[in-house]
Amino acid sequence: MKKLIFTFCLALLVSPILKAQEVLTLEECIQIALENNLDIKRARNNAIAAKANLTQSKFNFLPSLSAGASHNWNEGLQFDNTSGSLVNTTTLSGGGSIGGSITVFDGFSNLLGMQRNKILYDASEETIKSNIQSTEASIVFSFLQVITTEENLKIAEQTRGLLNEQLDREEKREKAGVGNMEQVYNFRSQVAQQDLNIVNLRNSLESNRLTLLQLLLLDPSKDYQFEGITTNDAELEQSIGDYNTVFEKSMSFSPAVKSAELNLAASQKNLKAAQFLWMPSLTINGGYGTSWSSNIKLRDGSGQLILPVQVLDVGTQFDQNRSKQASLNLNIPIFTRFQNRNQVQQSKIQMLNSELGLQQAKNNLTNLVQQAYLNLVNAKSTYAAAKQSMINLNMAFEFAKSRYENGTIDFVTYLQSLNGKNNGELQLVQAKYTILFRQLILDIYTGESNRGN
Repeated sequence: MKKLIFTFCLALLVSPILKAQEVLTLEECIQIALENNLDIKRARNNAIAAKANLTQSKFNFLPSLSAGASHNWNEGLQFDNTSGSLVNTTTLSGGGSIGGSITVFDGFSNLLGMQRNKILYDASEETIKSNIQSTEASIVFSFLQVITTEENLKIAEQTRGLLNEQLDREEKREKAGVGNMEQVYNFRSQVAQQDLNIVNLRNSLESNRLTLLQLLLLDPSKDYQFEGITTNDAELEQSIGDYNTVFEKSMSFSPAVKSAELNLAASQKNLKAAQFLWMPSLTINGGYGTSWSSNIKLRDGSGQLILPVQVLDVGTQFDQNRSKQASLNLNIPIFTRFQNRNQVQQSKIQMLNSELGLQQAKNNLTNLVQQAYLNLVNAKSTYAAAKQSMINLNMAFEFAKSRYENGTIDFVTYLQSLNGKNNGELQLVQAKYTILFRQLILDIYTGESNRGN
């Protein structure tokens, strides 16, 4: 019974610790970033606004329709439009109207506006994808920094373990009278140096971890751990596609380039619309209305007032006072204080800037793909060399370790062999993760890991 109670209490104590630690994979980090990233949220809001503008530009082809009603009270001298007389009395009046207007021709303004807004909406969708792409690349790079530093820390701790083993051996030999304090001090110095290396690596790990958590918009005070990526030699040694093929795929897929191309197309539509501002516009208007007034009295067939004087009922007045109107309006811009010319100039400048934006987007993508491809090629070369070198370094270290323990080589030679093994392990780990993550980044640029929007 006591054993059961102890086990239960231990579980209660350990449970919060286990629960507090959360292990995140690279894919989970990317998904969290895509959900939390403010630039992506802002881009989605802009896309919603662009869609609303597109919808409105379609509605601009519809006629406008409006209606109104009024009830008025006037005191004193006035001209009553409904009765058509000058009166000096208290007047009650009212009426209602309905009117509409339709644009027959507006210099293609509505048509070009709709086309421009459709292009801008498509551009906003590509901007979302571009933000997703850049967010994925940022997370992959930051995740690489964390995982590589963790692996380097493990190697440093393993090296310290080897040094501690040798230190313990030398201390025992010195106590037994077969060793010397010089070797003990040498190993203590190396252990202290390795402790400093470990502290520096831990500091780098915390800094890289903080950077990643900030990108994810997660609380750095919580205990998040990050899971490494497993792979095999076949994947690491897989050949790389031809650069031109990779570059062309990246260029044809790039949302940033597509967005810049669409913005250029939109600015061209905007310029065309500005050039058509000199064209005339034609609209058709129509309306129907009626009114009543307390100054219109009930009269007999000869036009004489009927006594006692009574106001003609509202229904009859509405029927008698009906009015209809229709108009065809032609507007020809002759002189607009050079506003149209200025609009054309502004549109041309906007188009030129859009062309520069497209070129900048292509240049940025070219630089990114070139750098990622070169890093991947170099990492594969480094990995192949480091892998072969590591085999030789391990054999050399084991041989040096055995000879040192037998007293046939000095401490400096042993330390050189240990440092060579340690550096070889670091290079191998660095090359391995560089291959993995640079390949992931290239997949992002070429769209092979596209997660949509």
